Amino acid sequence: MDLYPVINKPAIIIESDKRYLVIADLHLGKEYEYYQKGIKVPHIGDKIKEDIKKIIKRKNVEELILLGDIKHNLPFTSYFEKLNIPKFLEFDIPTTIIKGNHDGNIEDITNNNVVRALKIEDYILTHGHILIEDSNLIMGHVHPVIEFIDSNGKISRLKCFLRTDSPYNVVVLPSFNPIIEGIPVNKDEEIPGPYFESGRFEIKEFDCYLLDGTYLGKIGDIYI
Repeated sequence: MDLYPVINKPAIIIESDKRYLVIADLHLGKEYEYYQKGIKVPHIGDKIKEDIKKIIKRKNVEELILLGDIKHNLPFTSYFEKLNIPKFLEFDIPTTIIKGNHDGNIEDITNNNVVRALKIEDYILTHGHILIEDSNLIMGHVHPVIEFIDSNGKISRLKCFLRTDSPYNVVVLPSFNPIIEGIPVNKDEEIPGPYFESGRFEIKEFDCYLLDGTYLGKIGDIYI
């Protein structure tokens, strides 16, 4: 199996029995949460779908895997989600949904294949909100970003991929939704999910890669 990022996109390609595109954490409907707080954000779903379709065409992808949290509203499914998500999920290739913690009852609004986890060769693909013991993993849920502070005190955050090979091979994808900033993994903040909360994974041991492929080193070496 070969695994590599889509340069400048928060997505990866898996080459196995077929070519898969894997993306995580769409959180469709997030803009409505901003609207309720008085922040005007345009509907982002159409742009996200166009970005996915372009990658599918450019990379000759044969199957799309959505790595959880397709929808945002929790615990119920909003009218917006019922109306828009089924249309969003209409792609010209098979699309598998790996259920995330925000995806309660998503089976009721889509005919797509919905699973808790998916195995491709030696890797388990999972959202990341449930523990799967003793496995090589490809997961989302964390929404990792790296925080930078310049000499004037200006703060910037860039999405990143996380990877480690000890004790198992683990890849953590950033959120594909451009309006979701994420969790700064290089500062003293709680990393969500049972793998980190239980101490099974130590965030400082992960290698960090920006979307353009730049390797920043281990998180522990770029802690602020």
